Amino acid sequence: MSDPLDLEALLGPGAHGYFAGGAGAELTLRDNLASWSRYALHPRVLVDVSERDLGTTLLGRYRPHPVLVAPMAYQKHAHEVGERGTAEAAAATESLYVLSSQTTTSPADVAASMDAVAPGSDRWFQLYVFRDRAVSHDLVAQARESGYEALVITVDFPVAGWRERDKRTGFTVEHPIALNPSGPALTTEQLFAMHDPSLTWDDIGEFADAAGMPVVLKGVLRPDDAERAVDAGAAGIIVSNHGGRQLDTTLAGVDALVPIVQAVGGSVDLLVDGGITRGWDVAKALALGADAVLVGRHVLWGLARGGVDGAQAVLEQLLAELDSTLALLGCPRAADLDESYVGPRTSREAVI
Repeated sequence: MSDPLDLEALLGPGAHGYFAGGAGAELTLRDNLASWSRYALHPRVLVDVSERDLGTTLLGRYRPHPVLVAPMAYQKHAHEVGERGTAEAAAATESLYVLSSQTTTSPADVAASMDAVAPGSDRWFQLYVFRDRAVSHDLVAQARESGYEALVITVDFPVAGWRERDKRTGFTVEHPIALNPSGPALTTEQLFAMHDPSLTWDDIGEFADAAGMPVVLKGVLRPDDAERAVDAGAAGIIVSNHGGRQLDTTLAGVDALVPIVQAVGGSVDLLVDGGITRGWDVAKALALGADAVLVGRHVLWGLARGGVDGAQAVLEQLLAELDSTLALLGCPRAADLDESYVGPRTSREAVI
């Protein structure tokens, strides 16, 4: 990963603090990265791995690999190409792209950029539900008209997390955003105040009906909430603590994943994010029961340093590492990874 001081010089303290920071004392932010090292891989030997298949199935469709680009806001503050850059990198690597509703590029423009690279590229749209429900419904309509396949509703953001870096820098979003394209520059506090803290389970069905597309809920950490998501008709669940940016000292995604798999595994698609930076992290997530993973900051740092090429290089390396990991694990098909290939690292095992 890029040196944080180098990135701060590149982006400035405001944008860097927004993208790199977490909630509170950033304990969860750090634990997201450390959590994957708490699991050790258990490779098999003397298996024919001359041909390998990274594919997975999501929402009933085969995907070439299980890595998605996570929704990330205000990407023009990372690089002038903004969301188009990460979207084009995703299209070039056959990665499913999830566009944030806090985008600095319209859903239609992102879709056109992806299709210019690879027609029909897979894309989902992430939604924050705003106090003005008409704004949310308008964004969903734009996404549907532009060929987005699914609606990802973020459910762990009734109010903003306590983000001390943003409070210190006073970061302001200078670029126009899709939900307020002609409005003035806004602070993150002003933008976050638009979120609707009254959102409940009763609202999920309404958005699913209005969207006319499958709904995936992002931000679930509890098995009982996962069960309610299934009952509410969700097609998928993203096990996530919002990159450590909402409530500090919560579970890391990988630690929340296992009990959720035990509660609802097989009944909906399960995805996980948080601290995934290497191909062997992806393999561990799949072995623990996830169908796919989302990668955020790691791709954004690539974008910041090299635009489309930088973001694409990050994704290409991650996929190459996953391919190598499958070979070295003695499991040529990613879909065949299971708990036999991974286990908690004992206290006597050193992290290499």
